[in-house]
Amino acid sequence: MAEDNIREKFHKLTHQPSSPGTADRVPDWEPVISIGTAAKLVNLSVSALRKYEKEGLLIYHRSDSGRRLLCQADVKRIRMVKHMIGDLGLNIEGIRRLLALLPCWDLKLCSKKRKRSCRAVTDAVRPCWMIKESQGAEDGHDCRQCEVYRYGAYCAVTMKMLLHSTKSES
Repeated sequence: MAEDNIREKFHKLTHQPSSPGTADRVPDWEPVISIGTAAKLVNLSVSALRKYEKEGLLIYHRSDSGRRLLCQADVKRIRMVKHMIGDLGLNIEGIRRLLALLPCWDLKLCSKKRKRSCRAVTDAVRPCWMIKESQGAEDGHDCRQCEVYRYGAYCAVTMKMLLHSTKSES
């Protein structure tokens, strides 16, 4: 089935085996890095990182006091966005549109009924996590924990490979 195939391709492109000696590190998704520290790590300004959030490229974890916190995976994501802008010549709008092309409905195995009512299926401008009505496809859904959000930026660079290999095997 096409949905299974695209999910399998996405998984292969985005899930790499963990490297030896990483078991004792802070988990990649534990929000322990301040926005200021992250900005220094990636050599960008804090305002640039806030803009990435405003434009839908990042979802920050918020502490109880509202402070933005990031995890190691967020830092990797920021580096990927920086690579797409600096090395590939994309702008923020182009990156957002690439991410909007990710077929989250197939990757998350949404029902036909849910697909018909979900704006993420028809919105070619914003990724699913930016569309409030579909953000939380299930009650209590946390987009930061969703594999489409977590790994989509890595897949965006190889979008042709994901889509074309899926079509050729169908």
